[in-house]
Amino acid sequence: MVFCAAVAERCGVLSHRPRPWQLTVSLRSDTAIACGRRDPDLSEWTDTLFAEQRRLWPVWLAVAFGTGVACYFALPVEPPIWAGIVALAAVVPVCWLLRGRDGMLAVGILLAAVAAGFLAGQIRTAQFDGRMLPAPIERALFVGVIDQIELQPAGQRVTLREVDIKDLPRQATPARIRVKTVVAQPELRIGQKVGGVATLSAPAGPAEPGAFNFRRQAFFDDLGATGFGYGRLKILKEPEDTRFGRVTVAIADRIHATRAAIAQSIRSQLPESTGAIAIALTVGDQTALRAADLNAMRDSGLAHLLSISGLHIAIAAGLFFFGLRFALAFVPWVALRYPVKKWAAALAILAAVLYAGLAGWTPPTQRSLVMWGMVFLAIILDRSPISLQLVAWAAALILMFQPETLLGASFQMSFAAVFALVVVFERLGPWFAARRQAWGEGATWDAKLFAIIGNACLWLATTIVTSFIAGLATLPFALFHFDRLSSYGVFANAIAVPLTAFWIMPTAALSLLLMPFGLEGWALQAMGWGCDLLLWVAHWVADWPGAIAVLPSMPTLALPAVGIALLWFGMARGRWRGLGAVAIAVAIISAWMVPRPDVLVSPSGKLVAFRTPDGDLILSSNRAERLVRETWLRRNGQIRFDDIGDLDGSEVWLRCNEAACDYAGRVRVILSDAPVTCSEPELTIIPRAVAIGCSKAAVDQRNLAARGAHAVYLTDNGIEITDAASIIGTRPWALPSLAVDDVGTDQ
Repeated sequence: MVFCAAVAERCGVLSHRPRPWQLTVSLRSDTAIACGRRDPDLSEWTDTLFAEQRRLWPVWLAVAFGTGVACYFALPVEPPIWAGIVALAAVVPVCWLLRGRDGMLAVGILLAAVAAGFLAGQIRTAQFDGRMLPAPIERALFVGVIDQIELQPAGQRVTLREVDIKDLPRQATPARIRVKTVVAQPELRIGQKVGGVATLSAPAGPAEPGAFNFRRQAFFDDLGATGFGYGRLKILKEPEDTRFGRVTVAIADRIHATRAAIAQSIRSQLPESTGAIAIALTVGDQTALRAADLNAMRDSGLAHLLSISGLHIAIAAGLFFFGLRFALAFVPWVALRYPVKKWAAALAILAAVLYAGLAGWTPPTQRSLVMWGMVFLAIILDRSPISLQLVAWAAALILMFQPETLLGASFQMSFAAVFALVVVFERLGPWFAARRQAWGEGATWDAKLFAIIGNACLWLATTIVTSFIAGLATLPFALFHFDRLSSYGVFANAIAVPLTAFWIMPTAALSLLLMPFGLEGWALQAMGWGCDLLLWVAHWVADWPGAIAVLPSMPTLALPAVGIALLWFGMARGRWRGLGAVAIAVAIISAWMVPRPDVLVSPSGKLVAFRTPDGDLILSSNRAERLVRETWLRRNGQIRFDDIGDLDGSEVWLRCNEAACDYAGRVRVILSDAPVTCSEPELTIIPRAVAIGCSKAAVDQRNLAARGAHAVYLTDNGIEITDAASIIGTRPWALPSLAVDDVGTDQ
């Protein structure tokens, strides 16, 4: 990415100096006018378009780099490592040979950026060995070093590294495991060596073909097993004194220990719900939140406040920047002789780094840190701190080191919001500035009063516009990933964002400063009042009629279509910009155009869903596999559900008894645990047993164990079956049992 930018700058693509081809465009235009031609030819149009987009070349480079990353993750098989190297090595010399032809050079540079993004994805994947637990283990005896402690409403969740599991070979033992216990142990600290007993299993695959793949996320977290512990963890050894070779680990342990100590201090001084919100806003740990509070925050559109990202880093660094600059302004000898603004910006970067460390260095925090670090760096270099170029370089830098974040909702939504805000305020900013300057004039008391009221209204309008634009830009991404829409999110954010910025976060910063001296009590209480008010707003808005709108899951291709449309809407010129909005609307509408599975089977076989004539899902159980059940309903655009126990026997499309269910006269689902033979229907599903002597199509326990969740589609031409393994492909984050070469099964 950096090389591509250097080549572009060297050859004048990124430069603002006039190039010969620009003079050619002008001469061609003059000649066309003199000859009476009004419509330019294709070459003139492309040259004009190239000239218009010249200042946005960093954006296009970042887009090309991200395209390469997306191409890597979209492949059904893992490419050899030399593929990206060869592609990049082949494109770079071509760029050098085309340095005299600007249009072709631009295309070559973009292709080089695509190849670099593809290679970045390969290099990142090669950094992980992908060891995951080969099979579930009941009551596994394990030993490990505490890497992370997360408090929960009931108990805690502990992540361990340097794991050793009894009777499991070292080469098959995961590097890290995560164990949840029902008993909280305040005596646990980061770096301690502990032991215990737990039921462990590999990270779960998709609950439905095409759904979110937690296994891939666990691969890049180097997490190979999760489970539930029995009883308390036994402390075997205290943290050791660190040698020089383990300085990095010691620093990480110290940061984690500090975060855990802060969370424990907050939890001991504030009530449960209030403390959980305070912990989330202070150290970025959401695990202590009650389900009711978390759902209220999501339904009201305030869930983004719980994830320490752009808003929180901006508030923390902004408080430090303006506070330090204001303090230095009180010292005339310093303020008149030294660039105190640049001093404050440099120290604000350090404050942002420290706060990001307390927040746990999560991907959203890292993105925000990079973004705001570049903002303050622009202030130091006397450059504009807000621009699309800045957004592009921040995105490219993050994708260079963590390309897998491109697939996450957090990356997509945060940069979509920032991109849209920069585009909008590049146009609205001068108007707001002019109003602020006009209302600030006048020396009489009534003019000053008018200025105060006008600026207050202007600030409120800016807040509302910001919330509206950010919500509108992130809407299609939120619908794609979460299949739900907070109808009153703009209203809730108009109250909650100022509350967080001017009350909760300042008191949180003050409590952190006072905590080493044991004087944080009153500051934490003040922060708790703000957290209580935030929770009240969330529950109040979430209880409004129609607070949540749900829709079916969007097709996979809708996501890149939305991204391209947003870029087009922000970077195109003239009336053609409206095509971006049309494309986004079509992508959202496509959720109702894709076929839905008629039968769904969970990977474990404990849950089966059937589609009713009105399009809803009816489940085989109302208790089994809660997460799978919620995923199915959410992706179907459904909130409530019935189970087969609610059938009255009059349904022709589904007839069930204790042993089996017959669906549409074409599919039979056997609910028994004993091995059975296939029957007459076109397809027999035996989720809990093994099929014997099946002459017709069948899906049994072996298929589910090897290929994950199954989706069945009934068509006039037959029955089509799709499984999770066909979607995952032969990628490193697939378990050996899911490493398949085919791309699906059609019956």
